[in-house]
Amino acid sequence: MKNESPPAAPELDAETRAVPPASNLLDMAKARIMHRAERQKQRLIREASAFAGAKVKRDEFDEGDELPPATARADKKFSAKSIFEMPNLSSMKKKSKVNWTAISFVLAVVVPTILTGLYFAFIASPQYEVESQFAVRGSSESSLGALGLSTLMGTSAQAGDSYIVADYIHSKQVLQDMIDQLGLDVRQLYARDGIDFVYKIAGAEPLDEFVSYWQDMVNVSFNSTTGNVTLQVYAFTAEDAKKITDGILLVAENLVNRLSEESRNQYIDVVNKQVQRTENRLASVREQMSQLRQTEQAIDPAALATMESSIIGSIEEQLASVRTRYKALLNTVSRDAPSAKVLERQIVALEAQLAEQKARVGAGTTKKTGRNPDTASGTISDVIDKFSKLTIEQEFAVKAYSTSLAGLEAALVEAQKQERFFATYVTPRLPEIAMYPQRVLNTMLGFMLFFAIWLIGFFAYKSIKDHAI
Repeated sequence: MKNESPPAAPELDAETRAVPPASNLLDMAKARIMHRAERQKQRLIREASAFAGAKVKRDEFDEGDELPPATARADKKFSAKSIFEMPNLSSMKKKSKVNWTAISFVLAVVVPTILTGLYFAFIASPQYEVESQFAVRGSSESSLGALGLSTLMGTSAQAGDSYIVADYIHSKQVLQDMIDQLGLDVRQLYARDGIDFVYKIAGAEPLDEFVSYWQDMVNVSFNSTTGNVTLQVYAFTAEDAKKITDGILLVAENLVNRLSEESRNQYIDVVNKQVQRTENRLASVREQMSQLRQTEQAIDPAALATMESSIIGSIEEQLASVRTRYKALLNTVSRDAPSAKVLERQIVALEAQLAEQKARVGAGTTKKTGRNPDTASGTISDVIDKFSKLTIEQEFAVKAYSTSLAGLEAALVEAQKQERFFATYVTPRLPEIAMYPQRVLNTMLGFMLFFAIWLIGFFAYKSIKDHAI
């Protein structure tokens, strides 16, 4: 297929290309307007052909310049074909540009990677790792465990205790406990002269600031299935790593023992308070019963009532016998006879005695009762009521006291289940070689990090540049 050139634009006629000479000011204004329209047309053509690399010759004069003679402008040929012609690339001058992309890559990726490799190769101090594994065990089981669902739910009674120990190791309290209980200040071990400048700390650094550094040097992982805890300690000498691990295990064991004892004592104290309360109640009822017996001089109110009833019966029997004799005597002698007077006086005395005895039981007017009338305070019925109330209250107090004692025995058994044991089944040992830092791996990770940061910045710069107005 033949290469077809774009159709040539028709040449402008003489009236368009040449401006007639201005004869007066009006003609000069018209000529300037026509020239301005022609320049605007040429500008639009240049913008349309800019993507094809066409080079358009700039006008020889500006708007403010005076118009050249008409003969000079008429000699110049203007054709639209010249606008769409491809420029001669060989004649274009190449402009030299600085490759900022390569420079930024070197500064942001290559140089930091080299510095990181030099640090890990010649400056970074070796780190020793000591690993230990332990568990918190006890005899108590949760309610799910009694149903056989503890394995299904993944929970156990010791899981909470293991979590407590794991959080305790990462806390500031473990550092303070090692100082108080063992005299071991961990900060001094991480402030030795042989440690590189990145990891070395000040020996007098406050614990509040040191705890973040401590959390980086100690790793605690918890297995929720088995409830076991894995402890990893990092230090810059093998002896320091083992010393720190031994100290952590010792204070953690003391913590478990202390929590176990406090839980057991708290559990027993609640039951002991209940026993003490029921014991005081029983003692108070017994004291009231004793005072009532001393006041009424009667040990058993039921026996007292029986005795009073027998006395009344005896008096009534005597009274009936005397009345019978008195009636029989009146059949033979008069009422004024001395013997009749004697029997009459006996009847009056027995009736008075019977009335008094009935009053003591509770009938008639209130009389003094008991063997000591001066200290007695009521009838036999009142005494029996008091004894009955105290007896019932004493029975309830005895039952409550017996129940509380049984609860105390059960609490003592349950308290034994609250016992927790700190079991270390992987003891710490002195490491033989330094496992960290992994120099090649860390250098490669540093390179990947720097490259990712540079790549994100590069694409962000390109996006901003492309969308700039």
